[in-house]
Amino acid sequence: MSTTICAAPTTSRVARITRPRRGFAARRAALGAVLAVTALVLSGCGLRLETPPPVEPSPDALEQVRARTVDDALALRSAAQDALTTTTDEQVLPLLDQVVTFSEQHVAALGGEYDSGLEADPDEAPTPSPTPTVATTTAQDVLALLGDTTTTAGTDANSTTDGPLARLIASVAVSRADLTDRLASALGEDSPGPAVPEQVVVPPEVDADVAGPLARAHDEAGYALEVLAARGPEQTRAATLASARAHRAAADAWANAAAIAGTEQDPRLAQYALPTDLDADGALSALGVAVQDGIAHVSTAAIAAVPAGTRDTYLDSLRVAVSEARALGAAASAFPGMPEQAAPATP
Repeated sequence: MSTTICAAPTTSRVARITRPRRGFAARRAALGAVLAVTALVLSGCGLRLETPPPVEPSPDALEQVRARTVDDALALRSAAQDALTTTTDEQVLPLLDQVVTFSEQHVAALGGEYDSGLEADPDEAPTPSPTPTVATTTAQDVLALLGDTTTTAGTDANSTTDGPLARLIASVAVSRADLTDRLASALGEDSPGPAVPEQVVVPPEVDADVAGPLARAHDEAGYALEVLAARGPEQTRAATLASARAHRAAADAWANAAAIAGTEQDPRLAQYALPTDLDADGALSALGVAVQDGIAHVSTAAIAAVPAGTRDTYLDSLRVAVSEARALGAAASAFPGMPEQAAPATP
């Protein structure tokens, strides 16, 4: 359908033609129609064609993953805010606050809610505001939602084709996993989230650009833990040495998987730099946390570098590193393995 917008009609002289030839009248009528349209255009008459309104674009696969992680973070924030009004346990309240804070940070880092850029139809009736209801969400509800969204984020981090997005979502997943475990412990319940892997299974063949940094980070962790065992309390010495040996073995596994062990490409050193103030209070624990953070950092870098569907090993590596750092007193973080995103929160 079209709407013609015309100027006021005007009078014009029409030439009188006598004795037209046979068939000429039809041609004259067609020519007259063309001239009439041309006159309308030249006289400033516009023709406005009505077109259908713009259609909301369909988000692609990457946008669906990003938006799903954002939606889950918003749901967690809302649930935790509601649960704060029904919870009195002083051990649980700080954790619910942390769910709110971390979820807001996750939303911001992921770019917020999806916006197509289309303006709302002014003729469309506004959505009525929901009737306020009394909050009934409990901390147990938040715990269940944490478990579900942790699993979803881990799956999306492994499957998305975009490496940097996978790295960010993997960090979100591990942050949620740590929150899940701590909230479950505070509530005296089993964690509904994925368990911390007992060990990280190194693939038989790994690109040297991926395996090299992991070999170096684990070897440095082994070295630092040997120092901690020698200078730390006697009651923790055996466990610390066992952890040091495990990291040395992991370094060997990564170097062998990349076929760089003992070659010029092997990044491992005979010894590593240590802080000068190891006798200060908390210095040994801080060293242990620092080397675990190093493993977490190279794990997220590997997640961004390897193809979709092959990231489970590196997700496990990140989860184990965060768990070991937390055991040494590391603060909880909204973005483990991503030091450029945010500073760690309070424990």
